[in-house]
Amino acid sequence: MALLFAGCNGTSTASTATNLAGNWTLTTASTQGHGNTSSTATVTQTGVGLGVNGTTTLSSVAGSISITQSGTALTGTITNLLTKTSYNFTGTLSGSNFTINGSIPCGSTTHTTSITGTITSISAQGAYVFANGSGCYGTADAGTITATK
Repeated sequence: MALLFAGCNGTSTASTATNLAGNWTLTTASTQGHGNTSSTATVTQTGVGLGVNGTTTLSSVAGSISITQSGTALTGTITNLLTKTSYNFTGTLSGSNFTINGSIPCGSTTHTTSITGTITSISAQGAYVFANGSGCYGTADAGTITATK
């Protein structure tokens, strides 16, 4: 999840992109009774950076997120090396506000992810929802997320 919050420079129409590489600390707090987590990730960046049109890839030991931006529209792929899963997402980046929505097949149904929040070059905060259909792996959850660089 740290990759999802290693964000942008706060504007989707900036003339220069933000370098997102660095050390990030991520904290989540479940509102569904699943507890809190805290982790760190060293993120590397290739590509144009968020805040300008083009493709950016953010990577850490846990996986990668490849994001293509066109105006305020985001499309991309999240790859989780720990669970060996990969799925596509869509979203928006408007000013410092972002949304990301994605899903992956899971048994005869789907596992969906939704994250909304605000982001700057050094921090992000928002809300997440992980929903599982019957027979999916993992635990459905919702809560808040904070990341700092």
